[in-house]
Amino acid sequence: MKLRELMAKLHRLQAEVNSSESGQADIVAQIASLGAEIRTRLDASDEAFSDLSEQEFQSLMADLGDPKQVTVEVVYATKVEQAIHEVQLAQGASIEDCIIMSGILDGCPDIDLSVNKVGINGAVKPLSERVADTDRIEIYRPVTAEV
Repeated sequence: MKLRELMAKLHRLQAEVNSSESGQADIVAQIASLGAEIRTRLDASDEAFSDLSEQEFQSLMADLGDPKQVTVEVVYATKVEQAIHEVQLAQGASIEDCIIMSGILDGCPDIDLSVNKVGINGAVKPLSERVADTDRIEIYRPVTAEV
């Protein structure tokens, strides 16, 4: 079974546990077994998850109960409104990972990460900077002079 199929089965079983009281012990045992199989595949080879998107990988880490997660806020303000997105990622995530995973780029098409500066808690940082739990990632608009 492919890794994506294992993940889909894991999600179906988790949904079943949440929606039903009957047979939970059996379903919980199946979830534990699938989690163990996925961990074994991930430990065996980095290639096992190389075809997963970043979102799928982060979801998998959350599903496996990875205790090394960080929660950050990604913010972007225009002249009219402010977008704030909270996201949880595996420890070691970069600013760029957080921005992409937050979905803020979908709602703010004027953001261009090759142009816009970014920072953490008011200090400009490179996109590759690693984030810490509770960081506030800010995407800055270019400075323009209006006459």
